[in-house]
Amino acid sequence: MGNSMEITGSQTSQENSGAQGGATGMGQGTNDSGSAQAGSLIDKAKSTAQDRVRSAAVNGKTQAVEMVGGLAQSLLLAGQQLQDQQSPAARIVEQAADRLDRVTRYLENTEPEQLIERTESWARQNPALFIGAAFIVGALGARFLKSSPPATGGNYSGDGSGARFSDREVPRTTSVEAL
Repeated sequence: MGNSMEITGSQTSQENSGAQGGATGMGQGTNDSGSAQAGSLIDKAKSTAQDRVRSAAVNGKTQAVEMVGGLAQSLLLAGQQLQDQQSPAARIVEQAADRLDRVTRYLENTEPEQLIERTESWARQNPALFIGAAFIVGALGARFLKSSPPATGGNYSGDGSGARFSDREVPRTTSVEAL
């Protein structure tokens, strides 16, 4: 009888472990399904983000091409006017216009990824020049933005006169104007 209990006990423990294994397998399947869905969502988000970045890079490249091309045309016209006036600076201005025109063509014919790779490579080779150039571009950009006219919905004084003032000016009150 002792043997029959041992056999029955071992069968019961095997059945229990099988039931636990089945439950664990079911949990494992649920976890696999959840992780697959999470992975799919992550891949979709990554793809969407990459598409948005690529689109923004293409739009930025297009704007840069238009801006540099416009600047090159302006310099070319200025160089021609200086040449008509027989100014010695005409040749320098025309050379600058020619170089900007070459930059424009390069930007038009190069993919954004290639531009980024080449810029990163140059920045690693010339860190001081890159930081200096970034500072100069930032300073010029700040001056450009500072010199831009204010938006059309600007600040107006509340006295109905329609007088405009910038963010650095304080509107005069009627008591101060009367003095």
